[in-house]
Amino acid sequence: MASTSYKGVCYDKLKGRWKARVNVNGKRVSVGYYDTPQAAYEAVLKASGQPTPIFPEVVLADEFPQVVMVSAEQLPMPANYQELVERAQRTTTVAQHNLLIGTPTTNTLLEARIFCLMLRCIRKGDTEAPTAVIPIGELFPSGILGGHQHQLLEAAMLRMMRATIRIPELNEEDVHLVSLCDSMRYDSTTRILVATFGKAVVPYLINLVGNFAVADVNELMAIKSHHAHRLYWLMRSWQFKSPHTVSIARLKEVTDTTDSYKEYSDFRNKVLDRTVAELNELSFDITYTERRQRGRAVTNITFNIASKPTDDKQLALPLEEITPVQEVKIVTPLQEKVATRLGKLKLTETQIYKVLKVLATEIELTKLLKETYPVLRDFETRAKPGENVAAATMALLKSTFPAIWAAK
Repeated sequence: MASTSYKGVCYDKLKGRWKARVNVNGKRVSVGYYDTPQAAYEAVLKASGQPTPIFPEVVLADEFPQVVMVSAEQLPMPANYQELVERAQRTTTVAQHNLLIGTPTTNTLLEARIFCLMLRCIRKGDTEAPTAVIPIGELFPSGILGGHQHQLLEAAMLRMMRATIRIPELNEEDVHLVSLCDSMRYDSTTRILVATFGKAVVPYLINLVGNFAVADVNELMAIKSHHAHRLYWLMRSWQFKSPHTVSIARLKEVTDTTDSYKEYSDFRNKVLDRTVAELNELSFDITYTERRQRGRAVTNITFNIASKPTDDKQLALPLEEITPVQEVKIVTPLQEKVATRLGKLKLTETQIYKVLKVLATEIELTKLLKETYPVLRDFETRAKPGENVAAATMALLKSTFPAIWAAK
């Protein structure tokens, strides 16, 4: 269940309604399900004997908060969307402020991936958050958006549109809520998801100075569970101060598992251990120690967060007499596609242009794309996590295209 800023109110995803609960003699008791969080909060106050506030009227449609339908002209598809997609796909890292990391904003794996790809569209030096353009094939690897997938996408868009973040205020009694997203639109013709961040969230996404964390896009997209997504960002934000101790209650809160796993043993076995194991398959080396208070139940966990050592040595191409990069120009879409592919496989810019200088025909470039696809697939799915992808790619090129090494 997703929590809200209203005390005692949470959203039940199974029922699609807002649940109200109060504490009675130390136990949480349900006081019903309601169509809006305001109605649920009124029930909480009434059950607690407190005066109920006056909320503005909220119009509902199909048990979801009101979604205003606008014309395509109001949410236009960027004319240069293809250029924006290609630029975003060249981005390998994303960042966000630790305030956003500590506030759960997504509820499913699909939403977490959408959020990651929205962050990917932001580049260093941007003065405002650009319109995010996301090819549907990056969200659904099969490339098929059937009835079920379409429903999942629409539900994810609805939840992200109503996601809110509480901004800290100097006066603790003040409440400042901002929307995560300003607009989202799926264009079935281009198969592109267009989205924009809420304006009040933008300062926590661009021009970040201190108190932010950086993540690897390929790692985020390879993660297989929503809990792992959340813990990944938390580990990135805590890594600089490792070892880091956090309470069980806080850890459950930021992973949105407070109501799902009452017992710590269930949380540890079904969420924590599985998630840490998944993250350790990536670039992390995480261990944790349970802290008990006077021999009783576990109350805190201390995480030791490190990164796996990386082998930066690459099987280098001979570079003695390479034509300067400026003299080799990418003139065809196929050459550009090859350059993008080799960039994803971690080849250096000089190595990429060396390959393009030697492999000049369409047949050779097409063969390169075909031969390197399995390497890219294994790299993006983390099928071989310990492999040096650049070295593997160059070894493949050496055996497939000997002319690259023979060229002067």
